[in-house]
Amino acid sequence: MTPRTAPELGRAALLALLVAVGLVPGAACGSDGSSAADAADAADTADAAPDCGGCPDGKVCCASHFTGDIPRCVDTALNPENCGGCGTSCDGACEDGGCVAAPACDGSGATTCPGDLTCSSGGGQGRCCPPGTTFIVSPADFFGCCPDGDICGCREGMCPISLRAAKNDIRYLDPAAVEALGRELLATRLATWVYKGSDARDPRRQLGFIIDDGAPAHGIDGGHVDLYGYVSVAVAALQTQARELGRLEREVDALRARLERLERAMTAP
Repeated sequence: MTPRTAPELGRAALLALLVAVGLVPGAACGSDGSSAADAADAADTADAAPDCGGCPDGKVCCASHFTGDIPRCVDTALNPENCGGCGTSCDGACEDGGCVAAPACDGSGATTCPGDLTCSSGGGQGRCCPPGTTFIVSPADFFGCCPDGDICGCREGMCPISLRAAKNDIRYLDPAAVEALGRELLATRLATWVYKGSDARDPRRQLGFIIDDGAPAHGIDGGHVDLYGYVSVAVAALQTQARELGRLEREVDALRARLERLERAMTAP
């Protein structure tokens, strides 16, 4: 028998007492108390299970594979990071809770996907994905076929993380830094384009900016747009404009008050 620490013995003794008085159902304990200790260890394991605060029907709470992330409610029938159950990762895609291959495709129609898989590419290089999934490119974390509507590399819901508990070295921007970001955004050139490899019969035009033109640095993640960073830069521009509007409104109010004083002085007897 492995020696137990004082806390372990305390938990085992408490659980054994609860079983004995009928408050907690349990198997009969051996003379060495092994059943109670095992039950206590199982309780510890249950306490360590991820907590999502409740998941909707069809989803399961799983711990995240991504550094600094939080537990999330995932669809284990389609999520390749938790396929068929939490922690089961697929190299390709997940369909009906089982791993399947997800061959590369280019969106031009030249690639034939096997079975019921269809090419999901967004107009460029992609993968053959199962029904109900879309190819997601998140270079920092994941490339794969994720459940429809999940734009964060199979991290379903609440992405990216904005909780203080998930962050270190938080530094708030001063007004000068916020203004600089706002100017950077206002100088960004907008464009429309068609992705290379798009279906020539239906060339859907995209709207946004071209990274090569010098887009806001905080909105760039390698060759991709960091939407969270880009929206934050847009917030900086709005805050800068709000401060400028407030300053102009105060100036107008001061001029109006001065004009009213002059008018009263001119009309006074």
